[in-house]
Amino acid sequence: MNRNPGEREENRGDGWGNWFKYGATALGAGIVAGGIYMAVTSSKKQGDTDTDESSQVKNESNQVKNESSQVKNESTLLPRGLMDIIQGITNMNQNEETVSANSIPRIPCITNLNSLLADIYVRYIAIKREDFDLHFKVFSEVFKILHGNMKAVDKYYERYASNIHFAGSHYDNLRIKKPDEFDMDIVIGLPVNLHVNGVNPEDSDIVIEQRFPAYVQLRAGTQYQNIIIRDGADAVINRAAHSWLDDRKYILRSKFTDWFKSVGNRALNLLPRHDNRPSVVVDGRIYTVRTSTSGPAWTIIMEASGFRLDVDLVPAFKLPEARWPVGKQYRDIPLACRRDYWLVVPKPNKTGDCPNDEHRSWRLALHDQEKQLLHNTYNLRNTIRLIKKFRDEQGMKKIASYYIKTLFFWEILQTDTDFWKKNDVATLFKHMLLKFKMALDNGEIKYFWNGNYNLIGHIHNNILKDYSVKVSNLLGVMKSDYKSVAKYLLSNSEYNEYKHFL
Repeated sequence: MNRNPGEREENRGDGWGNWFKYGATALGAGIVAGGIYMAVTSSKKQGDTDTDESSQVKNESNQVKNESSQVKNESTLLPRGLMDIIQGITNMNQNEETVSANSIPRIPCITNLNSLLADIYVRYIAIKREDFDLHFKVFSEVFKILHGNMKAVDKYYERYASNIHFAGSHYDNLRIKKPDEFDMDIVIGLPVNLHVNGVNPEDSDIVIEQRFPAYVQLRAGTQYQNIIIRDGADAVINRAAHSWLDDRKYILRSKFTDWFKSVGNRALNLLPRHDNRPSVVVDGRIYTVRTSTSGPAWTIIMEASGFRLDVDLVPAFKLPEARWPVGKQYRDIPLACRRDYWLVVPKPNKTGDCPNDEHRSWRLALHDQEKQLLHNTYNLRNTIRLIKKFRDEQGMKKIASYYIKTLFFWEILQTDTDFWKKNDVATLFKHMLLKFKMALDNGEIKYFWNGNYNLIGHIHNNILKDYSVKVSNLLGVMKSDYKSVAKYLLSNSEYNEYKHFL
């Protein structure tokens, strides 16, 4: 629905509608997508100028650019579907996740809780379109080169790095504040048949063992074990997969991740250097690249003056959806969510019965299926973003974003689509805060795909009680003084800036 500049509208008590009016006034046109009110403008790209760079850096940039041009030209072949995924992420953020900084009203019109939440959203929660464009461009350019280098240094990776799957909050349109982190799963193929041997399941090339909810263990079958002697000349390449096995023929996640990180580090060494660090030039600006490790992720960190972007790269295996675990309270994948496959990532199970359970366990990952659960849920994403902002500003560091999202998965089952469409954001925010408090009080958020696994079971009760008090306090001020909600959603510096509007 389009508004003409300057068109007046009576206050209907819906702050998200008022925000749409602001965007239309500032930009001449507005669009509504997925319940988030956006304005799309053309703005000067941040990479078009480098006036803040010194002449010396400019000269070094040209040198690095020339040194990297050959590598870049040889690195344009990407995994099947990556460019489609990148384009999809770009389109998705144009329509749902970002707002233009130019569209934020100078003075807000705050008349009720909805209008307050809407204004806080556009100022302090929504990612600014210009910021996203810069970060995503740097990510795309750096990863394209790095991925090509990884293929160049490792024959197994070159042959079996089959797909790229975006994961995390960007993929779900749930990222808040800054687009400075991306998550990606890189699917690594195996030189064996992943389907079950119907005649003799124990002789399947991959035997999937269910020992703990949310985790599986992968044991090599006969053909997998014989890779080195069966594959002739290809054994030189395929022996990498054989090296991941332990003495009981289980695929060890640690050996797999060590191999992956080794490939990445060797690829990084092919980049030209600036200040003795690997670097890439994007739009004439030098971005240095360094790495860190956390759990199963190999993190690449891209930096320039005033800029930082962290990208978690996680290797994963893809398994046929027909081999989805059955029994032991695993939920059947809903028909509308099926994608023919599911992933496992090398995240350790630290609650196993013995060290082998930790080393051999792989965590289930259903990014595509879970995204489908969020499809067509209108104001649901806005509500998740508000709760994430509340969590961040109240220091609830033990509550991962995935735990919050899981609360919403369960609620989607209990409600119909109209629930997320007919209720405004303020109503939904209160509703889900009550659900959040109930979960904290009970000390339980059940894993959506298997209710036997408690996502917050590892968090000490005293911490959960402290978090519950914070939620109670917010619910209390919602009833008595809605403007005080801003104190719970904003940092100290943000609130000091914003309180003049209240």
